[in-house]
Amino acid sequence: MKELSLIKTRNVKEADKLIDYLLNRPKTEMVGLGLIYGPPGLGKSRFAKQKAIMEDYIYLRLEANMTAKSFAIKLLEVIRYHLGMSQVKIRGTANEIFNRTLNILKNYDNIVIIIDEIDYAFRSQKILGSIRDIVDETLSVVILVGMTDAKEKLLLADSHYFDRCNYFCEFKEITESDIKSICSQISDVKIEDSIIRIIKQKTKGNIRKLIKALYSIETNAKNNNLSVFGIEQLKSLEIM
Repeated sequence: MKELSLIKTRNVKEADKLIDYLLNRPKTEMVGLGLIYGPPGLGKSRFAKQKAIMEDYIYLRLEANMTAKSFAIKLLEVIRYHLGMSQVKIRGTANEIFNRTLNILKNYDNIVIIIDEIDYAFRSQKILGSIRDIVDETLSVVILVGMTDAKEKLLLADSHYFDRCNYFCEFKEITESDIKSICSQISDVKIEDSIIRIIKQKTKGNIRKLIKALYSIETNAKNNNLSVFGIEQLKSLEIM
């Protein structure tokens, strides 16, 4: 099995639209804030990480125990690294550190910052406020990535914050067509269309479950010297 690349599934195409929309917005009239949300296992974090690598974006994953100061430090660290600045020990209060970050970002027009696991920030008004200040005071694009109820939580946290968000992208179950594309691009064995339909039913459109199913199929095919995997082979294989 080949490594799963950023295949153009329905979700990936919609997330790409979000980024294009924010990058091409009238920057002096609209802030560059967007939200990608949806259930676990649909590839949100995979998209965020791979897109950051492919397009040279900044990627930051929030942690459960992150404070306003640790967030400010981590953000400044990743921005300095991204811009090739010297890495020195960061000192000062949370506000002082964050203001240094703002001063750097104000000098750039099209920096894209992807903040994953944004749900952890909903318990910290200071972290949410810092993110809001970035989009309010700079021309940066900030893309938040969260779980199914992230959109609702954003509204409950701050209605004004919610209004600032100029694009929402919901990751949904991957389609049968998506699964067929994924299988054709990463599988080393040909998988018949009848199996694709069964995989969709079994995995319920969850990419994590899909990868496990494909690994089981490929292992079985390799052990039995098969180049094509069909219904007959599936009978002896539990893919879930």
